[in-house]
Amino acid sequence: MVKWIVELIKKILNYFFKFEFIRFGFVGFLNTLIDYVLMNILMFMFHVNQGSGFVFIKIFSISIAVIFSYYMNLFFTFKLKKGDVNQLIKFVLLSAITIIVNVLIASYLVDNIDLSINKYLWANIASFAGAIIAIAMRYFGSRIIFKKD
Repeated sequence: MVKWIVELIKKILNYFFKFEFIRFGFVGFLNTLIDYVLMNILMFMFHVNQGSGFVFIKIFSISIAVIFSYYMNLFFTFKLKKGDVNQLIKFVLLSAITIIVNVLIASYLVDNIDLSINKYLWANIASFAGAIIAIAMRYFGSRIIFKKD
């Protein structure tokens, strides 16, 4: 019975992962998880949740997620056999732009809007708002960068 359930789950996952956008979303979910876990660990380690310290923490956590994202999108999402230097440069530029957009939105929100809620919770919400815009930019840019010849 357990083997049958495992096989069913595999079939369902294989079906959904046939779609590029679903694969991109899955990679994005993992990227977000990496970003948020690192961000929260560093915020609690250094007792920082706003200002320039938050900006540095956010840049670091997103950068680690971007490295993971390049390889996952190359091999898993867009199913390419190998990357090239031009792709890598374009991906790094796209990532830099989306990181800047993400960090600007998140840091603007945490520094300028006070919702009178827990500061760590507000930093996470602001970070999520920045991520939504960055995700849309990254998907459409990635479709161009990782297009098959």
